[in-house]
Amino acid sequence: MGLENLGKRIKQERTRQCITQEQLAEKADISLNFMSLIENGKNMSVQTLINIAKALNVSVDYLLSDAKDNYSDIITERIAEDISTLNPDEKLFFMNMIKQYKSLNR
Repeated sequence: MGLENLGKRIKQERTRQCITQEQLAEKADISLNFMSLIENGKNMSVQTLINIAKALNVSVDYLLSDAKDNYSDIITERIAEDISTLNPDEKLFFMNMIKQYKSLNR
């Protein structure tokens, strides 16, 4: 994976988690300017990559992976984790939402 794709992957995950560049930079102990450069393909140290992965609560392997299937599996796992924290009524609500979404997109 090239640095540009790594930067895109970091940005994609940051955006998915609704975290600003500034928040991620602070969590990863780097400057906002450097965070921006990283997302645009700037080189970084291994330690910085580790710090970013920890700040995003993902593995370095995940950030370095090009495999879309791997990404899909991780998203599925995260959805399952999030749903497992809901009470039964909330789970039923989301199950019905998913069914409605699927029926609209057929």
